[in-house]
Amino acid sequence: MRFEKKVAVVSGGNRGIGEAIVRQLANEGAQVLFLGKDVARNEKVAQDINRQHPGSTQSYSVDVTDEQAVNEWWNKVDKVFGRIDILVNNAGICHLAQPFSELADTSWQETLSVNLYGVIHLTRGSIPLLKKQGGKIVNIASLAGEVGGIATAADYVASKAAIIGLTKSLARELGPDHINVNAIAPGFVRTQMTEKMDIDLNCIPLRRIAEPEDIAAAVLFLVSEEARCITGTTLDVNGGLYLK
Repeated sequence: MRFEKKVAVVSGGNRGIGEAIVRQLANEGAQVLFLGKDVARNEKVAQDINRQHPGSTQSYSVDVTDEQAVNEWWNKVDKVFGRIDILVNNAGICHLAQPFSELADTSWQETLSVNLYGVIHLTRGSIPLLKKQGGKIVNIASLAGEVGGIATAADYVASKAAIIGLTKSLARELGPDHINVNAIAPGFVRTQMTEKMDIDLNCIPLRRIAEPEDIAAAVLFLVSEEARCITGTTLDVNGGLYLK
């Protein structure tokens, strides 16, 4: 129960990596607030977790691209909980690989609004609550942002590279307030996002793709006391596909 009495916020928490993060945080005692746009899916996940851990999990339908909606939600969180200890920026969308010249501005705007501005909006609103007692922020980046993409388009690559840079900047700025800021860069993970990808396991040294629970385990390490002296880093979870 490493996170007993801790309040955690997870965006994109109703499926895939996000759902695995929510479940594992709840398993270890956290009060988890997760965001997702699909109300029915939110309720299903929250009800399932609360059957195992009564009262541990609450879901909210909040569009992270809408700054005003995000700010209003943070005000509610402040009134009810008065603090948060953990923020996991997981919400994201992905366009599969296509030529840069064929990527319209609408694709760029859609991707950046979720993958970058969604992180900006949630993080900006979390800082006053985290500063009260210190805490942890983890941003879900991607291997694509480190190597220029393998199966993803340039808009996704650029958004995740930006997240890695933002993580370093926030780590420097928020360190004096005892807020650790790190990123995780998954490689191929068994989610809806990768279902349409033709993945050659022979290119991966461990000959396997990650499960959502593998990414969740890395998140739980970074938000735990065991990682209290780690900040500004990007932790790779890719089976050895990218070695540095």
